[in-house]
Amino acid sequence: MPPAGRIGWRPGRLLAGRDLVAELRLAIKMTIGGTGAWWIASELGATRPLFAALVPLVAMNGDPFAAVSVSIGRILGVFAGVGIGLALTHVEVSSTWRVAIALILATLVGTVLKIGDRPNLEVPIAALFLIGFASANVSQLGVQRIWETAIGALVAIVVSTVLWPPDPVRELERRLHRLRQQLAADFAEIADDLATGSGATSALLDDLREHSLEAVRDVFELAPARRALRWSPLRRKDVGRLDELEARINLGARAARHARTLGRDVADLHVRSGELATATRDLADALDRGLLGQDRDGPLARAEQELSAASGNGDQVVIAAQLRQLLADLRQT
Repeated sequence: MPPAGRIGWRPGRLLAGRDLVAELRLAIKMTIGGTGAWWIASELGATRPLFAALVPLVAMNGDPFAAVSVSIGRILGVFAGVGIGLALTHVEVSSTWRVAIALILATLVGTVLKIGDRPNLEVPIAALFLIGFASANVSQLGVQRIWETAIGALVAIVVSTVLWPPDPVRELERRLHRLRQQLAADFAEIADDLATGSGATSALLDDLREHSLEAVRDVFELAPARRALRWSPLRRKDVGRLDELEARINLGARAARHARTLGRDVADLHVRSGELATATRDLADALDRGLLGQDRDGPLARAEQELSAASGNGDQVVIAAQLRQLLADLRQT
């Protein structure tokens, strides 16, 4: 690993924007789930219950918007891999051919049971593990691997449900905080460009577009978040918080769209206006207050006064119209 500062590498970049608390909780849940499943399977008579411990490790995904943060697809992948591996232990071929057949069959099945847009690699992994740990007593091995896999799946679901269950409200609050910071910086850049005529907004357009798309994705997560709360016995009380948060997330998404449109017009028209710059700052202040759930009447009134005082040449009229649309949106919410 290159030392910090030699070629621009910074240790902080590895942690930037990550929810370290959620990642630590997931690691603890995996440890408890894998260890608990191994212990239960051992107490029930299993010898080296590898698959019991494996399932919680591959199934727990930490998805904050899942009803239970367990990937059913990965659990099915392990079961499918165990079945393929068990079947191939009865085939009289060399170990190399057995592995080759297992891989082709398992990868095909994994393609069918894909996770998102990627093949389900738990299928070939489980098949290879079973073949690698095969013993002389194949039938007994197969039965044990099947029920120990079931134990691992059950433990994974129970641990994910009762220990730090998915918390969509916390994740959405974290994303809203990120969006607040982005919008504050974006509107500040646009206001500075309007005040000085620097043209700096042109370099900001890609960021404005990405921030707008991220905000829309956050809106799309509201329905899965509500579904996750409805199915979680320990999180149902958070529905009220989600209702209040939903309005602010939708406001942030609309504001990001306004910022994107405003930024594009400022970059194209090269307008310089102190009144419009001040109005932009006041609207950004009102937006930030709105995203925090605070009163925003004061900055909205100041922004309206600044827009009324702005001169009316052609290009400034376009920018003022965009700012008035943002003003109207902030007044309605």
